[in-house]
Amino acid sequence: MKSIQMIAIVSFILLFNGCKENDDENIICTLNYVYGLDINLVEKSTENPITGNVKIIAKDGDYEETLENYDPSTSFYGAGERKGTYTLTVTSDNYKTYISEPIVVTSDECHVITVSKTFELELK
Repeated sequence: MKSIQMIAIVSFILLFNGCKENDDENIICTLNYVYGLDINLVEKSTENPITGNVKIIAKDGDYEETLENYDPSTSFYGAGERKGTYTLTVTSDNYKTYISEPIVVTSDECHVITVSKTFELELK
């Protein structure tokens, strides 16, 4: 019985050693899909969250993406597993257009590092 346990342990170790970056460091990545941008919008005068009737476009050079909001979250997500330097443009029929300063999304060995920001929008 001990030999079966030892074989299982050795097999487990060998399986995860196949995921290592170099001889000195084992890196095991999750299968999670990570967004680089987590953006919240609030109305400047009330600080109430804004999720409807807005569009957020993220641009990094020639790359362009529309951020998505998934109910019931108040966040807009984008730049999934994509590092870069993004400028966001927020447009709406109800609010003044907002253009962000550049936002740098970096990554580690496995995933992007999420940058969370909150922007205040002014009524038109």
